[in-house]
Order: sequence, then structure tokens, then C-alpha cells
Amino acid sequence: MDDLKRKLAECKNARNKLIVSDAVFSMDGDILNLPDFLEAAKEFGALSMVDEAHSTGVCGRTGHGVCELFESAGKPDILMGTLSKALGAEGGFACVNSFIADYLRNHSRAFIFSTSPTPADAAAADAALSVLEAEPERASNVKLRAEFFAKELQRQGVEAKYSGTAIVPIVLGDERLAMSVSEELLNQYIYAPAIRYPTVARGEARLRISVMATHTEAELSRAAALIKKTISG
Repeated sequence: MDDLKRKLAECKNARNKLIVSDAVFSMDGDILNLPDFLEAAKEFGALSMVDEAHSTGVCGRTGHGVCELFESAGKPDILMGTLSKALGAEGGFACVNSFIADYLRNHSRAFIFSTSPTPADAAAADAALSVLEAEPERASNVKLRAEFFAKELQRQGVEAKYSGTAIVPIVLGDERLAMSVSEELLNQYIYAPAIRYPTVARGEARLRISVMATHTEAELSRAAALIKKTISG
């Protein structure tokens, strides 16, 4: 946030300013400090935009996202996200005021040159949102499962951290090792995709595992043991 404020100070005289952030950062699962982010936008007269791709269905007491997690912080000017992750559908959304909505309809190339979602996609997203509303415990369960999984990895001697989200990264460093471990785990029916440069910095190659609310403790314990065995060779 200090770095953000320094950059905003450098362009304080600019007529239009927009600051953009993930709500949950996809590589480590760390969560945006929304109150400080919005305060910086207010202090320097900037519009704020937050991407809820990895926080929808996960963050907050009922999975309503980062604004629910920080209930007293207020909301960004543009709150956008995807329907293709926790909700398992396709498409995306932008929650904005009517002025910004009109602007996006008329000036956003990505919107102008896109086709409408199919009725099946729209129905799937609507059904997923209905499930989230009716079963808010799913948001709690995914965090409990992720915390359990991180602890199981640690118990096996694998360095892993619980981020407070569904994402559990296992940083291996070596890119070839990350790729080979990922491929071997897939052969054992464990999907642990390898992330390497340029998605992350050199030397930061990792397995990035996303835990689901429906994973059982037995499944996660088995996965942790196999990950340890595969990394150790």
C-alpha cells in the first residue's frame, strides 16, 4: 500500500486516475487490504477497481467476496469478477453505477465485440448463485479444507501456507521439478498444476492447488502424502 500511495502521489495532478487490484492474488492466495486500498483511492481522487475472480464464493462469511470480508470498508467503484471459477459457469460481471455501465457498454472493446452468454451458461451461473445463497456453509468449508490441507502438507514436511482462501501454493523453485512433479501427480489422479516463469518470477516455480469445499479430509491427506513422496523422488 505504501508503494501504491507513492505512485499515486507521482501522478496526483493527472485528471483521471484508476487503481486496479485482485481481491485474492492467484499465485499465493493473499488477500487485498481493501480498507487501505479504498482509502488510497479516496485520498488521491482515483477510481478503484477490484477483480473478485478468486474471492467470489470463498471470501466473507457467506462467500459474497472481499467486500463482505471487510464489511465496514465500503465498496470499490468497479467490482468485477468471473462466473467460471467457484461458480463453475462461464462469463463475468461488473458491478458499477449507471454512468460507468453506460460507458462500458459504449467504449469497452471486450464488451462490444463479445457475444451474449448462451441461455445454458446464464442458467448455470444463476443456479450456482442460488446454491451459494442457500448453502453459505460452502464458503466456510472451502477455507476449513484449505487450512487442513496446508497443515497436512506441513506435517509431511512440505512447505506450504494457508492464505485464508482456497489457494494453497507449494513453491518448489526449480521449473523442471515443478513440471515433473505435476505430471506425476496427474498420473495418480491429483491435479496440481505447475506454475512457472513468466507467470511467476524465475526461481519461484510452484504447484498451485485449489481446494474445494467438497474435498474430504481423507482425500486431502492422501494428496499431501503423495505430494511429499513425489517431490522427494
